[in-house]
Amino acid sequence: MAGNQGAGRFPEKSDPAQWPIGVSLSLEAWKQGGIDLGRFSAAGIRRIELAWRSAAFDMFEPENERCCFELIVRARQLGIEVWTMHLPYGTAWDVSAMDEAQRSAAIALHARLLQLAGRWGIGRAVLHPSWEPIAAEERAARIAACKLALPVLAGEAERLGVRIAVECLPRTCLGRTSGEMLELVSCDGRLGVCVDVNHLLQETPEHFIRQLSGRIITVHMSDYDGTDERHWLPGKGIIRWNEVIGSLSEQGYSGPFLFEVRNPDPDEVADCWSRLLHDYKQAQDGTSG
Repeated sequence: MAGNQGAGRFPEKSDPAQWPIGVSLSLEAWKQGGIDLGRFSAAGIRRIELAWRSAAFDMFEPENERCCFELIVRARQLGIEVWTMHLPYGTAWDVSAMDEAQRSAAIALHARLLQLAGRWGIGRAVLHPSWEPIAAEERAARIAACKLALPVLAGEAERLGVRIAVECLPRTCLGRTSGEMLELVSCDGRLGVCVDVNHLLQETPEHFIRQLSGRIITVHMSDYDGTDERHWLPGKGIIRWNEVIGSLSEQGYSGPFLFEVRNPDPDEVADCWSRLLHDYKQAQDGTSG
């Protein structure tokens, strides 16, 4: 599987120049005709993530399922791999719910979508470990509840040929630090991690990446102001991209560098990656020289 060496092994450093570019795309925008996959292909983007808000795009409606499948077929015709399915989030999808019936219902919803991911040959599914707000006094109980749910979904995903990537989240959500994320994924070795650098408000992205070495199987890349998530194009905020790219390379991550920015323009995304890679190479050459 592309991504990492196994946990506990010293990883072989990867070459960021070999990483494919990826983009998270909205299924709502695709349905409304707002996405031209031909432009993404022409810009050299070879990985996409399917993402949607369940309230606006109910995948359980046959028409929406058909629309999603059409996008997958079109992407593959253009040589684009559907890298990840981003599972919905919200109260009904919260696998950290302390009420057992509510948590079981959320697990069942995710399991239905994992079945679609398996049928469509999508190898990874990004999962939010909670919704919010989470009060400080119930945090430990919510973590415990989430750790009951995650192995169930990991087992269902494995049966379908899919791997769960638990995403780090901001504010009061679960998984907001590397320590908390390590605790969550420790419940099942089949779980991977999606590092969203835009969500890390209590530590630097490069620190998080190094702490989770061996577990990261996909990424969400965008910039922010350090105060809250913004999903800006990299370079418009405070993230030290040379450090982020270097830390991923150190742990053997092999891509994609997947952008999760608002209304992504394929040419802007490709140009941004070229700039980031150029700056990284310049910094590496300066270090080695």
